[in-house]
Amino acid sequence: MKKTVPVGCEMTGLVLAGGRSSRFGSDKSHVVLHGAGNMLAWSCALLASLPGISRVALSCRPDQVEELHGAASLLIPDESSGPPSPLRGLVAALKRTGEPVFAIPCDLPLMTADILSLLIRARQSRLEAPSGPVPLLRTTFIDSDGFLDSLIGIYEKESLPFLEDALAHERWGVWSAIPAGGNCLVPRPDSPAFLNMNTPEDFEHALSLLKAGKRDMR
Repeated sequence: MKKTVPVGCEMTGLVLAGGRSSRFGSDKSHVVLHGAGNMLAWSCALLASLPGISRVALSCRPDQVEELHGAASLLIPDESSGPPSPLRGLVAALKRTGEPVFAIPCDLPLMTADILSLLIRARQSRLEAPSGPVPLLRTTFIDSDGFLDSLIGIYEKESLPFLEDALAHERWGVWSAIPAGGNCLVPRPDSPAFLNMNTPEDFEHALSLLKAGKRDMR
């Protein structure tokens, strides 16, 4: 059973699925690893299991809409001009939903609800604390080298102007779009859960870890 969260902490779960999968060689969102649907269906179910998620949406390209019809409660195609990018997907989702979004890519076959819940708890604590000069804009993971895992994160409604500004100036790196004071940064666990399935070799590696029962590395 999902745990409840205080009123005002609800958010839309967002699966980023608009990439071209160029390095993988085919649409990796259709890969079946878990015996319970493809990566899109599995990613949607993972987000839906989290506390505070009011609905799950898919960020996609306009040419994917017909193919993905019914795959989630809400499809959010990026209708803006230019190449597809996670930044465009986040902007479109925040505009469409009018509420915070918890975004994950569609290629995290080893991710767990326990790890994603770390962000929810950190966000809730930050929201309950006295506000600083910069409001909370994003909650995401940071690794030991200072790298922000910004495609796995909770983006507040107030982050939209900053993301739009980055988009307008073609600063495609989502990690740099948010001012430092607006981040709630959670130390990233040392876990295979963060494996991105970018290539066929990544797929084989993820499959071997799943078969070995090493998915849950909290």
